[in-house]
Amino acid sequence: MEPEAPDSRKRPLETPPEVVCTKRSNTGEEGEYFLKVLIPSYAAGSIIGKGGQTIVQLQKETGATIKLSKSKDFYPGTTERVCLVQGTAEALNAVHSFIAEKVREIPQAMTKPEVVNILQPQTTMNPDRAKQAKLIVPNSTAGLIIGKGGATVKAVMEQSGAWVQLSQKPEGINLQERVVTVSGEPERVHKAVSAIVQKVRKIRRAAAA
Repeated sequence: MEPEAPDSRKRPLETPPEVVCTKRSNTGEEGEYFLKVLIPSYAAGSIIGKGGQTIVQLQKETGATIKLSKSKDFYPGTTERVCLVQGTAEALNAVHSFIAEKVREIPQAMTKPEVVNILQPQTTMNPDRAKQAKLIVPNSTAGLIIGKGGATVKAVMEQSGAWVQLSQKPEGINLQERVVTVSGEPERVHKAVSAIVQKVRKIRRAAAA
């Protein structure tokens, strides 16, 4: 049984695809932004903490608001939960660094397929997942991250040393978002995610102008 967390999870993301950053950016406080992150099932427990204590402490330390979808409420086409973070650009980076750290901590049980199959039949562990960060961005933002002829995403990869890949637009699903997968060593992934958050920041400022 998963413990019921305090306030931070009382209003889970029942329908993650509906929570699109750009639609909500105008209602946020000045200087606040939204970031959606995919969380693999094996890392969710350590991010939430016993009774929700870890996620509450993380909110206090960063000043961000963090909401996680329910345990079986996965993002379409994945077996991963959605985490919505609201706060300053600095807070988003701090929260994502914490999440990335937990994603890198693969539980021992994950190396024993028979245990995983019994406890979490929906989880097929890809060892490369621990080296990845997965962000969800609206289609409009995705285009700006890619840039003309792929110039912007190439620059992010060159500057950070990480590999950045955007999912194709899904067919048959009315999903107005794309998944951005950032792969590489921890510090390189951090640099790339920071660059993407910076990009999102500029986009929001331009939209508000």
